[in-house]
Amino acid sequence: MKILLLLVSCAIVTGCDEFGWNPLDPEALAAGSTNQSEFQPVLLDFSVPTLNDSASFFDERRDPDRGLLLRRRTWQGPPEQDVLASLIDIRRLDGTPMTEAPPVPSAARSHWPRLEQRQLVFQTLYASENAVGTVQWRRFVMGPQICVLFTQAWGPDEAMPLRHLLGFYCAPSGQELSDGQAETVVRSVRVYEGDPTIDPNG
Repeated sequence: MKILLLLVSCAIVTGCDEFGWNPLDPEALAAGSTNQSEFQPVLLDFSVPTLNDSASFFDERRDPDRGLLLRRRTWQGPPEQDVLASLIDIRRLDGTPMTEAPPVPSAARSHWPRLEQRQLVFQTLYASENAVGTVQWRRFVMGPQICVLFTQAWGPDEAMPLRHLLGFYCAPSGQELSDGQAETVVRSVRVYEGDPTIDPNG
């Protein structure tokens, strides 16, 4: 029900466009975009209490020009709690390892029009460990919200990772997000796959 309500609200306020995804845009039905995949289903998740009441939506896009599959899950809170978050899993369509390192956090903003179009003030770059592996992250300020943006490569061989994982989280307006709290968010990231019954929408 939450997902259905979010799709309706996106059609009204075009909020989904800010995340680079509009379920009612005819271009979303083009050959480069699909919600069907021959790859194993994946569940991208944060273990963050402030997202418990948020609606989330999942989309999957193919980029044949670059030979990439991009799978994204995005959360948006209710009007009274404007928490925002998103995770993107990127891999090659042919299953071969990624040939380049993931972008640094400040450059990864280009994956989300909502971030790319805003003036962001980035803070110190850190590295931590989460369930996926080593992750680089930076806090940033976006209007009244304090956020964290992070990137990491992952796979059996760190020297030749199979995938990139990018994401961001913005605390509700006016709420603090200290370095310690931002690291807790980054370390809460989970990726579940291997079960064909997994629902990517959570």
